Amino acid sequence: MIRTLCTCLCLLVAATLAIPDHLFAAPAAGADKLRPHRAVYDLKLKTASDRSGILGLNGRIVYEMRGSHCEGYTTRFRFFTQVRTRSDSLTNDQQSSNFESADGSSFNFVTKSFLNGQLEQDLRGEAQRSDDGLVVDLSKPEERSLELDEALFMTQHIAAMIDAARREETFLTAKVFDGSEGGDQVIDTTAVIGKMRPDATAIKGEEEDVAESFDGQTAWPVTVSYFSTTDEAVQSERLPIYTVSFLMHETGVSRDLTMNYADYALKADLRQIDYFDEAQDCE
Repeated sequence: MIRTLCTCLCLLVAATLAIPDHLFAAPAAGADKLRPHRAVYDLKLKTASDRSGILGLNGRIVYEMRGSHCEGYTTRFRFFTQVRTRSDSLTNDQQSSNFESADGSSFNFVTKSFLNGQLEQDLRGEAQRSDDGLVVDLSKPEERSLELDEALFMTQHIAAMIDAARREETFLTAKVFDGSEGGDQVIDTTAVIGKMRPDATAIKGEEEDVAESFDGQTAWPVTVSYFSTTDEAVQSERLPIYTVSFLMHETGVSRDLTMNYADYALKADLRQIDYFDEAQDCE
């Protein structure tokens, strides 16, 4: 019922940017300003239709990113929710840890999902770039290998959106692989990037000290739509699996998140932000 986040369309006349092939196996230009950090978000239910069956929801998201465009990036992510329905209540806890090489050639991922405290999924694997796309080797839940289309990894996608925003591009389309959904598929994404906000400080739902820590930072409003690549519908007729809207800072920190699914929407407010020591310049 609740899709975890691991990882929007506008019918306006604007420029569209697709990812050039040479960027798949290289760090995107937008990675130079990324700051290692740990962000904690309070999660709550924004809206829910009767069909969803959801009466209430709260939770927390913890996202941690370490490393640099010189040494690669390690990300840890936890998405915890408590859900009340008409007939039951449940907890859903997804924990993931990933390493993305500096040159964008490989991506290691581990994901564990718990439902009411019981392990539901234990997924482990590695994706390597080949001449034709990605080769994914899974070690859990069972050993198997598969070939997928070329795609950006998680940090590459963030950096590509920042780079597009700097160049005042309005749209960015890209295939992304983040190891989710069983680790056996890439997902199509379309990002709509708004006008730069040079001093995006005050955000409703944030504590004053958190908001003030962003004083003077550059940011852009962004909405990303995620589409299944296994959908047989014509591209122009496909509906997104979900959309995520947020304020994207040049440092890679996201604020004011809204996640829209078919029958409900979630709101995540940044509660705490901590920065880690940055790596030295590349030699």
